Amino acid sequence: MSRVLVVGIDGGTLDLIRPWAEEGHLPTLARLMEEGAWGRLESTLPPVTSPAWPTFATGKNPGKHSVFDFIRPSGGEFEMVNSTSIKARTLWEILSEAGRRVGVINVPVTYPPRPVNGFVVAGMLSPHGGRFTYPEGLLEPYREELGEYRIAPSVQYKAGEEEPFIEDLLDLVERRGRYALRLMEDHPWDFLMVHFQATDVLQHAFWKFVDPSHPRHDPKAARRFVPAMQEVFRRVDHFIGQMVERLDGDATVVVMSDHGFGPLHWVVNLNLFLLERGLLRLKRDPFTRLRAGLFRAGLTPASVWHLIERVGLQNYVWRVSKSTRNKVVSKFLSFDDVDWSRTLAYSMGHVGQIYINLKGREPHGIVEPGEAYHEVRQRVIESLRDLRHPETGKPLVDRVILGEEVAHGPYASRGPDLHVVFDGYRAIAFPLFATDSRIVTRQIRGDSGCHRLHGLLIAWGAGVRPGPAPADAHIMDLAPTILHLMGLPVPDDMDGKVLTPMLRLDRPVEYERAGGEGTVAEEGLSAEESAEVEDRLRALGYLG
Repeated sequence: MSRVLVVGIDGGTLDLIRPWAEEGHLPTLARLMEEGAWGRLESTLPPVTSPAWPTFATGKNPGKHSVFDFIRPSGGEFEMVNSTSIKARTLWEILSEAGRRVGVINVPVTYPPRPVNGFVVAGMLSPHGGRFTYPEGLLEPYREELGEYRIAPSVQYKAGEEEPFIEDLLDLVERRGRYALRLMEDHPWDFLMVHFQATDVLQHAFWKFVDPSHPRHDPKAARRFVPAMQEVFRRVDHFIGQMVERLDGDATVVVMSDHGFGPLHWVVNLNLFLLERGLLRLKRDPFTRLRAGLFRAGLTPASVWHLIERVGLQNYVWRVSKSTRNKVVSKFLSFDDVDWSRTLAYSMGHVGQIYINLKGREPHGIVEPGEAYHEVRQRVIESLRDLRHPETGKPLVDRVILGEEVAHGPYASRGPDLHVVFDGYRAIAFPLFATDSRIVTRQIRGDSGCHRLHGLLIAWGAGVRPGPAPADAHIMDLAPTILHLMGLPVPDDMDGKVLTPMLRLDRPVEYERAGGEGTVAEEGLSAEESAEVEDRLRALGYLG
């Protein structure tokens, strides 16, 4: 029976890792690629952290596990997702039920941690004050020696303050790596997963340095900060090497990412576009008309954020209470000003997700299911064809993908009705109502990079045949592949396939009839926890 170590490099892309490995900056990953199998790994649509990791963990599309984004929209309101939002068994739960010992460290959407035959340290979307480990108190014996465990970054990026930003990310990698090594040594395991988030946060901020074609590329700054980027990846590579050294000859290593990365140039205020096309309507009262007029005149979140940045207060914004900030935000044009009785469609989500105001699903839905729904959706698609690139004048929309092409299963109706891909993901949508009065605008925050559909897959060890990974490898394929590696049958309701071409195993894949997924009650976070996690997502740019 093979043991399996999985290392998640959040946002890892072969566009950086392959050349840096070849240049000698990442010796461990270079060795694993040379001796193992590697290639691209397709992510979810949209290629976003929150649906991607549950898709990896369950081997199922979001229509079967129910997580489509960091948030679950509902007519302009939203609630945060958490581990209880996942309506399918995870890989570590399946392994636990089969008697295998598991360890899961820092994987997103694992808070609150569910009981397993082993341990869990929950990752992104965990509040600092919550009980984020199973069993409770798991990390207490290590605190004095290793320092306080860190769930998330502490420093928000701002141009001109790159050094403290990098120092914070290096400490985050170091802290997580040291804890992972100790837990790996002190606890028996058959399956272990360790996730590194700093690489994603780094690329969002620093992509302009590594990409000479980026509009904000500065060659002088690149000479300073590309080595800093490499150092963050080198630290991750170092800890992967330390983990590999502790393995026996029967182990298999899987290094993977939830999505890739690339340049970010523009932000699309999709709701303003829908408003312009008459698909979204505002209330007619005097206050809404006043706010709309001021918004068009330039009193927007973007203008206020630029002022906050100029005076250097952006890191203090998140210390103001959520209720106070909500009062400020309510002064701008927002979803509170939408007349849902006349609105056909709206956008929520930072890649390009559009929801039809469907009766029976949305709280104030007006569009009838069936023919009326399809007519409205087609009207939205036709309108999007007129959206133009602000510089070239060419169509900005590459693809509009129907919801049913992305998700199927009992929860598919919770997902977006349309997924919009702008300019090869060089443009994304503003997550909530709008950032400023222009439909297409420059990114107002420091971000210069964003997600891409293809991440990376590297497999090495006892169960792996060296060579290229399958060209059609999908993030859904890893859970069934790992089950097969560990000698267990694959539930027949998984959407992923076993990546047999890259495996040395002679035995055929076994399948088992999937049982019920159980009745895990869905829990919302407390008001305080939800506010903290929401603030962190805003600071990272995922909620504007």
